[in-house]
Amino acid sequence: MFKPKNVFLLATPEEKSCADNLEKLFKSKKINVQRKDGLDAYDYIGFKNFVKQQLEMQSDDIWLNVTGGTKLMALAAYEAFAEKDKKIIYCDTEHQKIISLFPDYSVTELKAELTIEDYLNSYGYSIEEIRQIESVEDYFDLFSFIEYNNSMSSFIEMFNTIREHLASENKVKQPKFTVTSNDQLFQFQKNYDKYFIQFGKQKKSSIKVELTNFKSGDWLEYYIFYILKKKQNLSPLVGVKLKNQEGVENEIDVMVLKDYRLNIFSCKSGKKDNQFDLYQLETLRSITSGTFGKGIFVTANRHSEKFLNRAKELSIMVIQVNNKLNFDL
Repeated sequence: MFKPKNVFLLATPEEKSCADNLEKLFKSKKINVQRKDGLDAYDYIGFKNFVKQQLEMQSDDIWLNVTGGTKLMALAAYEAFAEKDKKIIYCDTEHQKIISLFPDYSVTELKAELTIEDYLNSYGYSIEEIRQIESVEDYFDLFSFIEYNNSMSSFIEMFNTIREHLASENKVKQPKFTVTSNDQLFQFQKNYDKYFIQFGKQKKSSIKVELTNFKSGDWLEYYIFYILKKKQNLSPLVGVKLKNQEGVENEIDVMVLKDYRLNIFSCKSGKKDNQFDLYQLETLRSITSGTFGKGIFVTANRHSEKFLNRAKELSIMVIQVNNKLNFDL
């Protein structure tokens, strides 16, 4: 937001990797970075004196961003900056505010040019691959029809029948089959290696679909993407493959940045009631978006009270897709 000329990173050995990630991010924004590593987080007096020495060496205006970091170090830095009559700020991400704490208290609106890539880079992750939006947009007319006719329950019921047919193909191959929803609004057709969905009342529309979208439930990811993009006017990514600096890969169904907070979606269309899915989502949220990230579990089926209580304990929002899908991030 303030586009500083220089950023000073003061890091303990335990947080060196965090400083590495931030340094790369700042340098990519043409911001000069100066560092001091190997500091003792619990040497309050020593750290305070070190900060004061650094302040005495600076001729430029210098601020302290006291938002993050180890608490004891932040307190020592706060005291050092206050004694030198230097500006201290805090970033209130929850309310999108910058709070000036010293020398005068004031509150201003947070306005920063932050992207999903920036957010991930600050945690040491880079985007390796994302699903092409063209393949997702092929489903938009279908989702618009479902929304208009409040017919998601009917579509999900048909989808579950399709999965049963596809599962049975492991025993008996079916070169052709057709599944029609009970209300006649949807029809799924398999014609050898081609798959189609027809939808409508009198005059039906048709889209060609990929088999994997109905075996793995990718259509649910596409639907959440549609809601975020078309209904909430956001800029989500779908089918995101990530890699960290050690080469560890992760895949996230849908992610979107809103109000400077990264929202991670896990979409499950099957009938499982598996708490492992929640733990996996919480792990992805933690390693890619930290304290302020948010995990959202999207399901096409009902889950047990035990499952929902576990989600609540992990602060994960659970969204059950039904005829009228409304949620606020």
